[in-house]
Amino acid sequence: MKPEVEQFNLAESLVRGHLRDIPRQVRCADCLARELHLPPSDVGPILAALADRQPPFAAGRCGCGVTGLMYC
Repeated sequence: MKPEVEQFNLAESLVRGHLRDIPRQVRCADCLARELHLPPSDVGPILAALADRQPPFAAGRCGCGVTGLMYC
């Protein structure tokens, strides 16, 4: 597997796990990136991919006012 694919898979796993740990709490890419110490440019595409997996993920407003995703 290519290093960039492995990196994406690891980051996606971290994002999914974090959203599961805080069910029903919406997080945007910037807030998730800050909480997970990841670049926001990595988290945005992950949220876009997870948004297609409804359920268990659903869109909503993050506490900062930006559209984000939550685990239902």
